[in-house]
Amino acid sequence: MRVGLEFLMCLVFVCCWFLVSGQVPHASEINTGSRSRYNIAPVGSSDPHWYVAYGDSSHATTPFVPAKVVGICDAAWPVPEAYNANWITYDFGANCEHLAYGCVDLYFRREMVLPATDDCGAPIEENYCLTLNLRADNNIYAVSVNDVKYYQHNLPGNPYKYNGAKNEVHLNLCQGWGEGINTILVHVKSCPTLAGLLIQGVPTQEKPKTFLGKDTVLCCGQSFVLVSPWENTSWYDDTVGKTKTVNQDGNYWAKYTDKDGCTILDTIAVRFGLKTYVPGSFSPNQDGINDCFVPLFSNKSFTLYEFRVFDRLGTLVYESFDPSACWDGQNRGKPCSEGVYVYAILLQNGECSSTVVKGALTLLR
Repeated sequence: MRVGLEFLMCLVFVCCWFLVSGQVPHASEINTGSRSRYNIAPVGSSDPHWYVAYGDSSHATTPFVPAKVVGICDAAWPVPEAYNANWITYDFGANCEHLAYGCVDLYFRREMVLPATDDCGAPIEENYCLTLNLRADNNIYAVSVNDVKYYQHNLPGNPYKYNGAKNEVHLNLCQGWGEGINTILVHVKSCPTLAGLLIQGVPTQEKPKTFLGKDTVLCCGQSFVLVSPWENTSWYDDTVGKTKTVNQDGNYWAKYTDKDGCTILDTIAVRFGLKTYVPGSFSPNQDGINDCFVPLFSNKSFTLYEFRVFDRLGTLVYESFDPSACWDGQNRGKPCSEGVYVYAILLQNGECSSTVVKGALTLLR
């Protein structure tokens, strides 16, 4: 008896461990009318995963029962694109018809068990996303996950007579998930004579993770080495290796696929210092050509910027702290005379040290 009890306790432990530590469900397993990942349930049978209940305008008021697989009840209903999805509804006793019931509120429920982490080892609460395409005759009215509402129909007109069979609802459910049992609830509104629901899960890519480091601004130097933690990293130029040397401004990407088939993608921006161009002259004569003096920069992400212009006597005639502003050749509202002026630009870009750019410019009239 003791051996039998110990075996039973072990079996319970194994089953619970499987529920919490199993693989994340494939997106197609959320499909309506699906008996497994690879085939649909026969028309007229019960959906093995989706349950349905009657309700009022805010919640279900009857017990949930297995939904009925009904297929294409009307020529206006689109044929499912997925090979393992089908239309479902409440078992009205006559396919999809609910004429005797009038307008109805149906609540479709799907429960699924999620492990503590996704297939790549990341916490399920932070990394699980489920993308769904939904159609209904007549209306996908609301969608929630674990009582958190993701979608609410708010278009004008009678929601019971909306053409939800032709107007697909596309949702990315990326919040509210947790380890253990999770509940998707879909509220459908429908007026006679037909009611149906079609949901298709859309596979999504893994979220990219960071491994190349922060975006970099180099104050000097002619090259920079990008380093990956893995030897078999694939780079933007179709080469494979742990490092990659770059010598031009750009956004560089790399990806790595681990032994479990999880692809990790990252991108880093590298900028080789700040490129500056300051014109040598300008002519503020209001002819629309070269009327304003402004320094040009390859990157205006300054943490410090001070631009000043002085006349031959050292008098300040213009000052700005905005790298996009330009000098129109005036001082306190009066035109400055022709001649040579001196400018000084104090700036700091990224993590580089502050620097001063000086020079002379000629004002022409």
